[in-house]
Amino acid sequence: MIPTLLLAATLGVAPSPPAVTVSVRPPPGVGFNVRGPSLITVQAGTYRREFPLTGVPDPTYPDAFRAVRPLSVRLPARVRGPVTLHARLFLCDRVSGVCTVQEHTRRVTLKAGTTVPVVLHLPAER
Repeated sequence: MIPTLLLAATLGVAPSPPAVTVSVRPPPGVGFNVRGPSLITVQAGTYRREFPLTGVPDPTYPDAFRAVRPLSVRLPARVRGPVTLHARLFLCDRVSGVCTVQEHTRRVTLKAGTTVPVVLHLPAER
């Protein structure tokens, strides 16, 4: 199999930029606070960007999103190799009414022309 960069150089075509798709899965009964800015930060070398998460409203609990939409980020072509994803999430437990902030970090490796899926499964609060 010919690597993407070699194939692109041979054909005279620039490789498509790397991308990452981040999905966040909370435990049952936990939603995302609509008033807290849940963010995903993507950092690779000097490249650093923050992306707000948007959600699906919860009709039974107006202060929370039932779920957040997957975040797809297409990175500049120069970004390759290890990338750090940092999630700062504002969560609300619908049963207890307690809201908390959780932070999670994941490190992934990007390659030109590929989309790396990342799923953050959040632990249940004790």
